[in-house]
Amino acid sequence: MTDNGNIKKIAGIVEEAVTYPIPVQLVNDYGSGNRGGEKSNLSGSGSPTSVAQGAMRDLLGWRYRKDDPKGFLAALNKAIDLNEVEGYAEWAWKARPFMAQADLGEVTGAQASIYTRAKAALEQALPLLDKLKPLRADADEEEMESIRALVRSAWLELVNELGVVAGPRIHRIDGYFLQLLGDIASNSPIKYPDDVTSQDKLEKLGTLGKLALRFGFQRDRVLTVNEEQNLTDWLILLDHTVSLCQTWTNQKEFFKWNGSSTNKFLGTQLIRLSQALAVLGESVRETYAMMDSVFFGAEERNVTVLTFSLPDNSNPPQSVSLEMSVSELLSWVEHFAVIEGPQLIEDSGKDGVAVVSETLNRFKILLGQLLDQLTTGENK
Repeated sequence: MTDNGNIKKIAGIVEEAVTYPIPVQLVNDYGSGNRGGEKSNLSGSGSPTSVAQGAMRDLLGWRYRKDDPKGFLAALNKAIDLNEVEGYAEWAWKARPFMAQADLGEVTGAQASIYTRAKAALEQALPLLDKLKPLRADADEEEMESIRALVRSAWLELVNELGVVAGPRIHRIDGYFLQLLGDIASNSPIKYPDDVTSQDKLEKLGTLGKLALRFGFQRDRVLTVNEEQNLTDWLILLDHTVSLCQTWTNQKEFFKWNGSSTNKFLGTQLIRLSQALAVLGESVRETYAMMDSVFFGAEERNVTVLTFSLPDNSNPPQSVSLEMSVSELLSWVEHFAVIEGPQLIEDSGKDGVAVVSETLNRFKILLGQLLDQLTTGENK
């Protein structure tokens, strides 16, 4: 859905357009002034303007455009609640439920729901883990604390991984569930074993089974009400783990980069696409620096006009010839990758992705022809 393959190819084409490796200027300073006619509305990464624009993206979920005051006002109204209290105004900031830009540091959509569910389970599981007491008289204190620490670490890392921006690493999550649950996690669908406290079942249960064996969590050891509650606390801890594992097993297909499912989680995929577009914009800026380093400067790029051909929408498609300078093409790619594309993704979701995909396919053709003409010396 995200067309990441085309983005990678485009970035590779742009990087290969000039193969000389010695840049002569800072490639991230792309907003200070203009490159001899290659004007940019983007700001350098360390400037006060950049900081202010980044703050607006973080707080309002709105990408700065100097000619869009209505967009700024709409984003401000969505992000802030104003209420009159006893004659004066009180305001409260509210986080937007959906952010598509890669630099916002947010999980979105379905991933946010799963992450919230995992954090809630963690908040209930860790107190149960901490208060477990042994039912065995010969239990070793150091061995119990060692296995308790392993379970705690696996739970914490598992939940943190579910909150990784652009989606968790699937094999890492699978590994933690296999570590905690052993045979239970290896079955699909998840099958809860009968008489889970029996010796043979606990030996196949993973880290939680080892914990139960070291603490003596077996029904024939229960003699008092307090001991029964202690055993039940472990069973509830096991239930939390199995339940979260079941949720993960049902949903992990939708996190895959290249899985068989066509209905991948939209929020996660849009962040991945936004990140890929940022890479494309950075590649263009690096190309400017490389061209400058071999004395193919901004003024020369402005007057170096190349001829391109693109297929039109006729049936069968016909080739349409168009002329464009090197500067015009690269600035178009940069503007689309850094401003227009991310804004389309944020504002229009799946509909925006269709437009982005179509434009990226066009860039793929144009940049491929640019590379061929620059390397062969045609029209230059």
